[in-house]
Amino acid sequence: MRFLCFLILIFSTDLFAGEREIPVGTFRGDSFSLEKNGVLIFSNKDLHFNKSTLQITKVSSHIYDFTVAIYLQYTPDSKALTDTRIDRYKVIWKNETMGVLINQREQYDNELSEFLLLPNNFTIKSLVSTSGIIETQTYKID
Repeated sequence: MRFLCFLILIFSTDLFAGEREIPVGTFRGDSFSLEKNGVLIFSNKDLHFNKSTLQITKVSSHIYDFTVAIYLQYTPDSKALTDTRIDRYKVIWKNETMGVLINQREQYDNELSEFLLLPNNFTIKSLVSTSGIIETQTYKID
């Protein structure tokens, strides 16, 4: 009887522990950078002003919509640039804090993205396949 209870406890703990989830909500951008061949080519520190947000919505068990909105200005006198992009990702966990994002949009399905989820930060690192540029974005989790 004890052995049966032990097996049920292990199975239920593993079942619930295996259900990791990406946080949902709106998160403020903390930093971003672009690099190629290990060399930093551009970051938020090169801008006069930048603001970004990431809104995550859960669609189904392992599918999430990511809406990224950016506003940036290179110099005080330059024109501000804004952009909003919505992508749908399938999330595959590698371990408790890391995983892979598989873009469900056909035109971006060759881009490789990985994430690191820490208590206060959510970092996404994407390889843009056509250019070889690695884009890293970090968002604050409050």
